[in-house]
Amino acid sequence: MVRYSILGSGSCGNSYVFSFNGHSIMVDAGYSLKQIVQRMADGGFDIAEVDALFLTHLHPDHAHSAGTFARRFHKNVYLSAKCLSYAGSEYWALNIPKDCECTIDQGQIVEVGPFTVECFYTSHDSAGSCGYCISVDCKTFVIVTDTGCYNSLMVQAARDADVLFLESNYDVEMLRRGPYPLALQRRVAGQRGHLSNDQAVGFLSDAGFAENGKLVHLIHLSANNNTVQLVQAATQGFNAHVCARGERYCYDIN
Repeated sequence: MVRYSILGSGSCGNSYVFSFNGHSIMVDAGYSLKQIVQRMADGGFDIAEVDALFLTHLHPDHAHSAGTFARRFHKNVYLSAKCLSYAGSEYWALNIPKDCECTIDQGQIVEVGPFTVECFYTSHDSAGSCGYCISVDCKTFVIVTDTGCYNSLMVQAARDADVLFLESNYDVEMLRRGPYPLALQRRVAGQRGHLSNDQAVGFLSDAGFAENGKLVHLIHLSANNNTVQLVQAATQGFNAHVCARGERYCYDIN
């Protein structure tokens, strides 16, 4: 049986853990390491079993404690090859030990214990941002987050998934009427920003989720420009679970 947990999602932090037969991998570490350890323990997960951490990109709500994790447990941290090639102060500030630094590129398969992991590039204002396809025990999980648009490669990955994690960051009208200055509104809604609720629905429709009934977790809701209720209303007709900001969720899948 595969166990997984959304340790938390949203502008306050993002982190996910997948576990099988005493081995785990983590995607993103957007909380302090102390918080991650506690959130994992509360869900029955042991951080000592985490064999590697995979980062979608370097923004602090996804990578905050990546360096601390690597130094404390001396485990590998994977980021996209493009991300490392463009690495700047945001990356070096994490202080990931060189012997824990690993890259993954689009189309490359990385094996970590019983897990196989592939990445695909996303469109975000953090160089080399990516999503992941994670396979274990004949189950596939796909994470699509922090991307201002989507393409056929992402849609096909979702079609092949047993469980999808999909960004539904903002409601168009809330963003337009909200407190953000125009420049920030344009950043959020731009090609290198985030997916809106409407875009998430379009993605799910293109990936056939209305017909196949597969589970989708709607993640990374904006604190200022979205609500759980709006996402629930937008995704009626799908087997959708909306992740409230910062809340922890645990699941088992056979």
